[in-house]
Amino acid sequence: MENKGTIIIPIIGYIIALISPLLGLIYGAILVFFKKDTPLYQKHGRFIIYFAILVFIISLILVFGLGIRFI
Repeated sequence: MENKGTIIIPIIGYIIALISPLLGLIYGAILVFFKKDTPLYQKHGRFIIYFAILVFIISLILVFGLGIRFI
């Protein structure tokens, strides 16, 4: 029987990407490149990478464009 994986691993990746986009990018890359046997991790790994990049761009716009500072 093929290992289908569990959905909690990608959920943790999305939360990490939301909190820290750089760590989310690394987490997503690990899922894509090292979890090749599980299609669920491959798919969500790419989405986590995209999400981390999106969060990073939005945070740059908020900080430099609107002057909002994060603590």
